[in-house]
This record gives sequence, C-alpha cells and structure tokens, in this order.
Amino acid sequence: MNKNILLRKTILSAAVLVLALIYIVQLITGSRSSVKDFVIDKTFDTIEISSSENGSVSLKRYGDFWKVNDEEADNAKAKSISDSLVSIKTLSVISKSSGEDAIERYGFTDSQKITVKVSDNGKEYLSLEIGKDAANGQQNYIRVNGKSEIYLASGALRQKCSVKADDLKAPKKEETAPAAENAPAEGENSPAPSVQPSV
Repeated sequence: MNKNILLRKTILSAAVLVLALIYIVQLITGSRSSVKDFVIDKTFDTIEISSSENGSVSLKRYGDFWKVNDEEADNAKAKSISDSLVSIKTLSVISKSSGEDAIERYGFTDSQKITVKVSDNGKEYLSLEIGKDAANGQQNYIRVNGKSEIYLASGALRQKCSVKADDLKAPKKEETAPAAENAPAEGENSPAPSVQPSV
C-alpha cells in the first residue's frame, strides 16, 4: 500500500514537473516570437512622412542626393531618416487590439500618429504608423503594414520622423559681393589730410 502511494506521488511530481517545463518553454518561445525586426533589404527612392502637426514631407533620392518636396535637401538629415527605417527592431508586442482604447492609449489617433511610407518606383516596401513615445523617449509604439499589433520599438523613430519639410531643406549658401575691380590700394590716391592752421 505504501509503495502504491509513493509511486503515485512520484508520478504526480513528475507530471507537475513536466507541465512546469512546458509552461516555461511556451513563455520563452512566445517572447521570442513577439520580437521582430522589420527589415527593408532593397533600395528605395521615396520616403513620405505625414502628420497633423507637421503636414506632408516627401523625400526623394536621386543617386547620392535627396530632395524634399522638390527642393534640395540636407543630405545628412535625409540619410539619417532613411537609415532609421532600413531596419526597425521591436522589443515586444504591447497589444493586439485595434479598439479605441488601445488607439488612444498608445497614440494612434489621427491627431497623434505619424505615418511613414517607404517605396521604390511606386512599389511600397513599408507602411509605418508611429504612436507615442515610451517612458524613456528612445522607444516608441508602432504599427506596421496595416496590422493591428502594436509593437514597442527601439530607435527613437518618432523623434527622427517628427520633422517639417523646412527642417530638411539644405541650408542656403550665402552670396558674397564681388570684389570691386581696380579698387585703389589702401593709402593710394587718397586725398591728403587737411591741416588746420594753429591759432
């Protein structure tokens, strides 16, 4: 009788241990599957950014040069935005809800979100919605390619894409006045100083 009780306890303990291991494995694999990198592995020539605050910004690449809304762009600033969109690292799935509560909480209302579209020759590679900043400002809530999942992403995307077209324009070159031709050298042909008679 005691042997049967001991055997049952052993089997029960083993079953509990197996279930615990299965649960741990599910937690690990589940957390891994929620972390994604959204990578654009092809070249692209157009980035379109829009928000209620800053309006529409259209960046177009011509070789190594960029234009913003058909004007010469600051290449360093344009490249910084482009580089941040090539590979977007997410840390976790925050929500899978498309309800109004989640949209408001994470900053995806029309007045809050920043919409970014990346394409090449009219073929779209990425459609991104950037919501609120997370607590430290270096992470943001994002939605990708029209899906309802809300991810926590690294890379300060909102900070980089919250720009106006004027912010990205190349600085204007200062025009210098041409030097006067045949200007007399200092002291040359200059009138002699008048001398007042002493009283």
